[in-house]
Amino acid sequence: MCLRIGQLKRRIIVTIQGLLANGYLFLSTPRGVSASLNHIFPSNIIRMPLGLPGPTLWKSPTSEGEESALVPPRNQTDSSQTTTMSSLLYTEEVPTQHQTSGGPPQRTVRVAFAGTEDVGRSGSTGAAVAGGGSPDDDLADCIDSEGSLLSQFHEDAIRQSGSGWFQCRVMALVGLGLAADAVEIHVVPLAVPSAEVEFCIEEPRKGWLGAITLLGMVVGGMVWGNLADRMGRRRTLLSALSVSAMFSVIAAFMPTYGTFMTARFFSGFGMGGSLPVTLTYVSEFVPKSDRGRWMCWMLVFWALGGIFVALMAWAIIPRTGLEVVEENSEHFSAWHRFLLVCSLPTLAAIVSLVVFLPESPRYLMEAGRDVEAMLVYQRIYEGNNAGNASPQYQLSELEVPGGKRPPLPPGLLSPPSPGKSVLGDMTHGLEMFRNSFLQLFVAPNGGRTLLLVLAWSTACMAHLGLGAFIPERTRAMEARAFASRARVLTGLSYEGVLFNRSVENVRWSDSHFSGCRFEHVTLSHVAFSNCTLEGCTFAAVRASRTFFLGSSVIGSHFVDTDLSSPRRFLEGCHLANNSVLSLVSSCPRVDVDFSASALLGGGFGAVIVGLLALLPGAVASACLVDRMRRSRLAGVSFILSGVVTLFICFLNSSASLVAFEAVFNFVYVFGWNGLNIATIESYPTHLRATAFGLCAALSRLAAAIGRAIFSALATGEPSAAAPALLSTAALAVSGAASLRLGDTAAALL
Repeated sequence: MCLRIGQLKRRIIVTIQGLLANGYLFLSTPRGVSASLNHIFPSNIIRMPLGLPGPTLWKSPTSEGEESALVPPRNQTDSSQTTTMSSLLYTEEVPTQHQTSGGPPQRTVRVAFAGTEDVGRSGSTGAAVAGGGSPDDDLADCIDSEGSLLSQFHEDAIRQSGSGWFQCRVMALVGLGLAADAVEIHVVPLAVPSAEVEFCIEEPRKGWLGAITLLGMVVGGMVWGNLADRMGRRRTLLSALSVSAMFSVIAAFMPTYGTFMTARFFSGFGMGGSLPVTLTYVSEFVPKSDRGRWMCWMLVFWALGGIFVALMAWAIIPRTGLEVVEENSEHFSAWHRFLLVCSLPTLAAIVSLVVFLPESPRYLMEAGRDVEAMLVYQRIYEGNNAGNASPQYQLSELEVPGGKRPPLPPGLLSPPSPGKSVLGDMTHGLEMFRNSFLQLFVAPNGGRTLLLVLAWSTACMAHLGLGAFIPERTRAMEARAFASRARVLTGLSYEGVLFNRSVENVRWSDSHFSGCRFEHVTLSHVAFSNCTLEGCTFAAVRASRTFFLGSSVIGSHFVDTDLSSPRRFLEGCHLANNSVLSLVSSCPRVDVDFSASALLGGGFGAVIVGLLALLPGAVASACLVDRMRRSRLAGVSFILSGVVTLFICFLNSSASLVAFEAVFNFVYVFGWNGLNIATIESYPTHLRATAFGLCAALSRLAAAIGRAIFSALATGEPSAAAPALLSTAALAVSGAASLRLGDTAAALL
């Protein structure tokens, strides 16, 4: 406390010395002089010297008598009295009655930089210093003439804090949360081939494993985005990641399909807040001039998260179907361990937020917590100037724009509801939640919101839809190649033979088996066509895509095997005097594929290659985003992505499909970056995360629908024409909607 009082005293002394050094005097002026000053300075001026604490307010005389005014020195023409100190002038123009008679009063905020000599000579603060002679020209460029005073102050404070190591630390640590988002999307599809064997999942239910995570993200995106505007970015992100981490770990221990699905939904619900809140949070730590570049670099962490989960799948999950069968005999199989490992990025992000990172200073300013905001600005300054003999950070809470601050947006600090009951509190909270979203669809945000939602939804539907179609098409190609390599054994006779080694991709035709034993083996892609099996024993046999076609099975024994399922005997098989004994439960499915092609086709390697292509795309987009309009970059990228999609019709090998996915991702990431930045820059602080959360949520819903449609198109003998045309149309709509967005590069946050 004593230290703070001493610092305050020193700041007051420096303020007085600065005013005296610049020739400013507080004079008691009669009405006539005040009227003259009102003619010269026709607006309310808040003058904040860069380097001198404490704003000084000049108010126009509004009553009889004497008024205090900030009067410029008289000897302005004396060159010996000039000084190099410059000032940032926050000017809020209030029109007179006759100026506003035609409509509601309009308040315009203008900001200018001027030295004391220029202020005294011009007597006006309505425009920035022209020419290249001012040392503050580069800083003046960062001011949006239509922004709010708080936005302008925030931009100035961030610029003075610098851009360097502190922002790198924020990006790296918060980027872990964005990496966790990629992990959440890819982890279940990579684990499905193993999980479907253990849970014995039918084909329709298997599609819900990936969709349930996206549906959880839909709900989470809207909830956490709204809470980030009311509770703060850091606090909300910490809560969202904690929920996701907790249920991710719980899901790894779930023994049944239903409980696993429930845990994955809530894990997706928590992770739904990662994308909108992380990008909003980081954007409020960087100046406008560097915002586009920093936000493009953030997407590198999303790609790294996807690469991490693919590498972990390659290292942990079995690579062939036979290994899956053997692994699932364990109580805690490999894919359960894989889910646990994939929760590490989320846990690391939580620790980083708790230990190393502060709240967003822009949110603190909006919430009226000026002292905390200034401490964050000072922390940024110290982080960027550690080890340098730089002067102390100059701004303080005393220099926050004064005057009457606009009222806080409803629900920003979650004020207590007027009701006295729990039901009243819940009703009030839901009302604030609804009102926040309603603000996105009324002027001046309505048209912009519709365009952004349309661009986000169609782009993600095409992107993740193709992400589901390409592996299925690759798997179908490899399945045909696998079937073409089958060994066909015709007219053979086996008597008393013991088959104790697994058999794969073999077709017996017109063969005879007498007294043969199949014990502790796996039959994968095996067919008995027009064969006769007499007195054979099948004990502890696991079967994958194995069928009896028009065969006779007489006097045989089936012990602890799923080979006895009636669905395996097709085309009029003759069964007589057979016995079935089962002491263990088995999966009734007959279409579970244990072959290597079912797991590796379009799997781990394709995911790694596709995500690696995002890295150079993110770097290249960082170089272009400030040279092109954000909307133009997004629109051109999505349209080009649609053109690239048409080439999928001409690809007929798995290697060419992997290469196509890499090229598509490289082109697509330009648009994704541009759309992310345009969304952040399109809304004020109290709606920014809410709007981003809505766009992200609806895009995930469109992605779930896209996955279902494209997976249906991939069944049987998939043709690439329909998915290619559908993706091209969706990306064209997204590109057109993006191009309709205005330029947001000059926006202040």
